[in-house]
Amino acid sequence: MNFQGVSPQLQETLTVFDRARTGAPLTTSEVASELSVSRRTTYERLSQLSDQGLLQTKKVGAKARIWWRDSGTTADLERRVRQQEIVTELGQFALADRDIESVLQLACDGVAETLDTDYCKVLDLDEDGEKLLLRAGVGWRDGIVGTATVSATDDDSQAAHTLATDEPIVVEDLRRERRFSGPELLTNHDVRSGISVIIGTADDPWGILSAHDTVPKVFDTHDVNFVQSVANILASAITRRADEERLVSQRARLVALTNLQEVVRVTTDAVIDQSTRNEIESVVCAHLAATDSYEFAWIGDVDHRSQTVRMRAEAGVENYLEDTTISVDPNDERSGGPTGRAIRTGETQTCHNIQTDPRYEPWRDRAQAYGYQSSAAIPIAHEGTVYGVLNVYADRPEGISGRERTVITQLGEIVGHAIAAVERKRALMSDTVTELGFHIGDIGAMLDIDDGSGTVTLDETIPVSDSEYLVYGTVTRDGADLLETIVDRMEHWKGVEIHDWESDDVTSFEARLRDPPVLSALANAGGGVVEAGIDEGSYHMTLQLPPGGDVRSVIDTVQAVYPTAEMLTRRQTTREAVQTSSSALDISDELTDRQSAVLRAAYRAGFFEWPRTVSGEDVADSLDIAPPTFHQHLRKAEKHVFDALVPALL
Repeated sequence: MNFQGVSPQLQETLTVFDRARTGAPLTTSEVASELSVSRRTTYERLSQLSDQGLLQTKKVGAKARIWWRDSGTTADLERRVRQQEIVTELGQFALADRDIESVLQLACDGVAETLDTDYCKVLDLDEDGEKLLLRAGVGWRDGIVGTATVSATDDDSQAAHTLATDEPIVVEDLRRERRFSGPELLTNHDVRSGISVIIGTADDPWGILSAHDTVPKVFDTHDVNFVQSVANILASAITRRADEERLVSQRARLVALTNLQEVVRVTTDAVIDQSTRNEIESVVCAHLAATDSYEFAWIGDVDHRSQTVRMRAEAGVENYLEDTTISVDPNDERSGGPTGRAIRTGETQTCHNIQTDPRYEPWRDRAQAYGYQSSAAIPIAHEGTVYGVLNVYADRPEGISGRERTVITQLGEIVGHAIAAVERKRALMSDTVTELGFHIGDIGAMLDIDDGSGTVTLDETIPVSDSEYLVYGTVTRDGADLLETIVDRMEHWKGVEIHDWESDDVTSFEARLRDPPVLSALANAGGGVVEAGIDEGSYHMTLQLPPGGDVRSVIDTVQAVYPTAEMLTRRQTTREAVQTSSSALDISDELTDRQSAVLRAAYRAGFFEWPRTVSGEDVADSLDIAPPTFHQHLRKAEKHVFDALVPALL
């Protein structure tokens, strides 16, 4: 028999007993005669074998001693030798194989085989120290390994007791155990006995190695030491893998930082040569995706009405946001990822491990499909204005941190500065306007009401005087109470007339405002409202200002009137028909301010409907002018309209 871990000289000595009848005692002289060595050397060998439990010995007479092996000793010997073999094999495998999962599984296989137990498991302690995941195992029911967890703190948990006592825990019969009752994982598998030891140190445990059997069983000191030896090998292997992965990660970050610095240099040069925002964004994404450090990149901005992110440019990927939603609404779980947080905070946000970060749950399947492990979302901002967000993705855990994060944040600032410069230049050289998109938030909380349901749209504002405006819009039946509450509780809303509902669920209304701060600031800046409304309690508005308009004053006014207002978009766009001027026939230069106000008020109030819903006197009263004055201005305005329209039809 070959006993691994026993010296050749001791193996030779044991062979003498193999040739003898099992259990037959031999004297020291008899053994020495078989070995051709001195009696003293033979005695020393026999003593070592006895100390190791491989031989039995007994003193006979005054000086003589006999030695023997029985069948039980042979079985124990074979078991301990196999334990030594498992420890040696596992240590060698752990050194050669980089896959820690394979090492954990081999350990479970070896322990269960050698101790002849029904189950063996490796439990992995989570970062919070609250739960242990069954990471690898033998004998457990299908679907248990990789999913089942046990508490690391509950009193009835053998695992928790192991962590708390800092020593191996041996259970000979779980039904008689008084220290703990056993978690469901054990009781559901009819576990009666077992051994549990810590993997790692008591101060910094990685997890637990356990062996279990379905019958009561006695484990001796050799069995406990064997399981502890296997756990020590696992701890060394795990630590070594962690150190290797840390070194690989450091090297990858260094390469990424070098690549990124080159991208920043090249991008800085490139964006200077671009003439539009779209070109700048495309160049940035293309340069980032072309490096070996990132899988792909994209840039998006916010649709303030839906509070969702929309794609503007991408590289290394196609239609990444198709069939997926990223929100910036803090009440939406889809706003918890890096992109939503970056837009809300104006700071770079990262996800170091997408598979374990609970905030990435809504997009985890997408991450697996696209093959990335970490990501970063970088605000594209300049002087307090967030133009959008740059997203990059890496196929490395713990990525995009430290110096790399600092540099890529600087890239976002460079892109923001470039976009601001391009848009300022565009505003000066073309007929463009600045568009501001605001999300005001919960109108119910603002008005201190429970029900903010319904839909209210503000379609047109008409100045009546320097301080008063008429507002025309529509309201749904379930929004009528909300509209009246707005008039009642907002100081600058002075009154509202909701028109007849007839058979529809939507009708028009006319409201009167006095000294409305936002409209006054817009008028002073030469701008107007593109759209505004309340939908199921969420208030939003889009404003436009001409080149040279005092944008900062308007932003400050909106945020002063509505403290919860968030400016989600700011961009240069082509001029739309803002509510300070209108006419598809381009007759605004022909009309006086009063003629324009009279014409629009009459149109919005229904004066041109048939049958008329309002009279000239009604419209005149809304405008605070005499009926003859109303008709005079309306006739002149109508003349200008027909002068522009009729020749085009002839």
